[in-house]
Amino acid sequence: MIVDWPMNIGGKPSFSLIENLPAFVPVTFEFTVFCAAHGMAITYLLRNKTLPGMPARNPDPRTTDDKFVMELHTTENGKFSAEELQSMLKETGVIELEVREA
Repeated sequence: MIVDWPMNIGGKPSFSLIENLPAFVPVTFEFTVFCAAHGMAITYLLRNKTLPGMPARNPDPRTTDDKFVMELHTTENGKFSAEELQSMLKETGVIELEVREA
């Protein structure tokens, strides 16, 4: 727009790139915000492994309908053993309790 096809748009000077540079500041800012928002969304999806087409990591497929799942992992040096956790959970009136070995 400076050399080949100079145009007078809104009275802005078209003599050199330096004089036209302030007109590109808002565009550059908006493009930066655009890239940051998309980068944040893509990073979120990658970090949580929830990209479209990736397999679900639910412990039970019924959790997507109407069930609530609480998954507990025990260790050898943990505060409670697996048997103690089972007895404590049965006292609360749990509907279903499933134990899976790792």
